[in-house]
Parts: sequence; structure tokens; C-alpha cells
Amino acid sequence: MKKYLISFIFAFSALMMLSGCIVSEQKLTEKIQSAIVEDEQSKGRTLEVTEFSLGEKTGKNYQGVLKGKLDGKEMVYDVTVTDEGDDFDVNWTPRP
Repeated sequence: MKKYLISFIFAFSALMMLSGCIVSEQKLTEKIQSAIVEDEQSKGRTLEVTEFSLGEKTGKNYQGVLKGKLDGKEMVYDVTVTDEGDDFDVNWTPRP
């Protein structure tokens, strides 16, 4: 019975930690997408995002892809993110 209780507590703790990571990645995705859209707006352009994925995390870095329409023209950007916890650095480059 004691082993069952310990296993249950361990499994529940792992599930809570996993769900915390998913939520933070979702919030990070939203912040990055918003930052890219706002930057384009500051340049007088309109970016409509149709798809955005952070991609796989390697250490503190993500390599993602953003697809959308920039002033009506289809665009694909390679997005590099360094996650520093409360802060992040983002670089995006349009594909040729």
C-alpha cells in the first residue's frame, strides 16, 4: 500500500510539472508571436500569422517557424528564441 501511495504521488508530481511546462511554452509562443506582429506594425506593415510553432527546445533555445501574410504576401520566417525565464530574445529571418 505504501509503495502504491508513493508511486501515485510521484506520478501526480510529474504530471503537474509537465503541465506547467506546456503552459509556459504556450505563453512564450503567444508573447513571441505578438512581439513579431507588433514589430512589423511599427514599420507600417501588417502581418497576419497563419501558423507558428516554437519547434524543439535545445537547452534554452528554440528553432521555430512562423507562417503568415505580410501585407497580403505569403511569408515564412525562421524564428530563433533564447528563453531566459522571465525574458527572451527573439530573432526572425524571412526565408527567400
